[in-house]
Amino acid sequence: MTKFKKPLIAVLLMLFVSAVFAQTKPTQTQTQTPKPTAKAAPEPAKDCYGEWYTLFRERGAKKIPDGTQEIVISIRKEGYSKCFMGKVDVEGGKLVPPVYIAKDDGTFETLAQTGLKLDPASVGAKDPNTLLTIVDGMSVTAYTDDHEVVKLFFYKYVNSLASQNKVAPPVKALVKN
Repeated sequence: MTKFKKPLIAVLLMLFVSAVFAQTKPTQTQTQTPKPTAKAAPEPAKDCYGEWYTLFRERGAKKIPDGTQEIVISIRKEGYSKCFMGKVDVEGGKLVPPVYIAKDDGTFETLAQTGLKLDPASVGAKDPNTLLTIVDGMSVTAYTDDHEVVKLFFYKYVNSLASQNKVAPPVKALVKN
């Protein structure tokens, strides 16, 4: 029994000490928020693909009309994703290549011009009509020769949130007499 008393006392002492220090009040400098020095660009989401995919899976999307459409291009690899603005033509509910990625200066470049090339094996494994299909406001998943995964999101056509039932106010607010 004495063999276990010393370790038990040590563990209890550590828990007590950590609880005491965890409850100290922050100093004045810890509670002050830093003053912004300049307007920073919004930080991109670490998993932008996951956020976009979840949004579209939960809400669905309207049918994508024919014409040039603005899109979000998601490129992911090994648990990390980056999203870019772009555009693509749509005809009859299908993509019409090429896909363009937006540049900071307002110009556009094809994905091929950026060095992003689709993996010939993954393209060959799919029916060409299936590869260009848009379902629920999203493209079919495509793979690059660098083992990156690409998906397009037609963000302007995501369904709105469903409206909620309006809760009745208290009786006295509705009945005045």
